[in-house]
Amino acid sequence: MDKIDWTLWLQAGNFLLLIVIMERLVYRPLLAILDQRQVRQDNAVQRSRDLEAQIAQQQDAFDAQLSHAKLQAQQARSAALEQAQKQQALLIGEAHDQAMATLERVRQEVAEQLSSEAGQLQSYAARLGDEVAERLLGRPL
Repeated sequence: MDKIDWTLWLQAGNFLLLIVIMERLVYRPLLAILDQRQVRQDNAVQRSRDLEAQIAQQQDAFDAQLSHAKLQAQQARSAALEQAQKQQALLIGEAHDQAMATLERVRQEVAEQLSSEAGQLQSYAARLGDEVAERLLGRPL
């Protein structure tokens, strides 16, 4: 076997020097870049979470506004319906009053015509009775 000489120690020193140089020139900058990348990723994740929270908050506000608008629309609809029902009742009442007034006027006219016709019928019946009596008796009454 070969004996260990001074070149082994020189190679070991060379190796350690190379490790120190590589650590300063390659590993540290590479680790710094990886750390920066991790920080950017963490910031992006945090921004994403913040935006999701903001979106959820805005969605809740929108839902509240929508619910309030629906409630207002329902109240307005109910008020309009109630007012329309009152107007309908008023119009129906007026129409009923007009119909009753017309009915009463027609009844009075019919009653007047009936009494007029009854009077004419009585006078006609009396003349007819006199005429029949004259024909039966053969002489004027």
